[in-house]
Amino acid sequence: MTAALLLAAWAVTVAAVLPRRLAGAAWTRRAPVLGVLAWQALGVSAVAAVALGVRQLVDPAPHHHDRLLHLCGLSAPAGTVSRLALAAALAVVLVPAALFARRLAAAARGRARHRTLLDLAGRRDLVPGALVLEHPAPAVYCLPGRRRRVVVSRGALDALTPEQLAAALAHEQGHLTGRHHLAACAAEAFARSFAPLPLGRLVEEETRALLEMAADDRALRGHSVRALAGAMSVVAAGPAPSAALTAGHHALARAGRLATRQPRPPRALVALGAAAAALTAGVPPVLACLPHLL
Repeated sequence: MTAALLLAAWAVTVAAVLPRRLAGAAWTRRAPVLGVLAWQALGVSAVAAVALGVRQLVDPAPHHHDRLLHLCGLSAPAGTVSRLALAAALAVVLVPAALFARRLAAAARGRARHRTLLDLAGRRDLVPGALVLEHPAPAVYCLPGRRRRVVVSRGALDALTPEQLAAALAHEQGHLTGRHHLAACAAEAFARSFAPLPLGRLVEEETRALLEMAADDRALRGHSVRALAGAMSVVAAGPAPSAALTAGHHALARAGRLATRQPRPPRALVALGAAAAALTAGVPPVLACLPHLL
């Protein structure tokens, strides 16, 4: 029962307390990739804490055996109660896993339909590496996945300067290179799994904003803040399919960040933050083991 209480306390911490502290934190805006990792770690840790807590409640026996996995109650169950406990824990894990897989599949189907239309209607000879769609509204977006596409509308070509267009295209390449759609789908799965809690209310919006900022940082490696901000203001209201990632999303927050741009944290601090995120995700198994190790 002690392990179950520890896991319950940790689940409350990562699902209700820490998300409020993490949302909008200045350091996540300075290192958005690390911020995304932190949100993913909270989601993973919350799922693990609930799953292991449920197992401990169903089967609170100490499982004193020789190996560490036996001490944690993570080995293959021997009795009916242990099997039931393992099944309950797996059911908890399967909820976000199924939501993640479902969202990935739905997004892939949507991208496939849209990609078929683009390949029929788009032109490849106007902008290297991109399809140009004859549409008057200014839009620049990408379709991630195995058959990725970058799309520029005729309206964007007419409204953007060459420097702005290059910055917008680099932003989209940042999304594709970073495989940001996977993190976005995972955030949506966590959001639905913990919908009533602060983690569920904040993780998806925060993750998507940070992914846009991460793509901005990638674009700024070779383009000016002025060019990127100008492109963002032009395509902010442009249309894009739901499965796409676009240079116009979260334009207000990103414009404020660009206007008050601060240097990235030192690499040592970024590495330390990544280690802290990994440790956060690994806390639940330690808590499950702790009472049996003392």
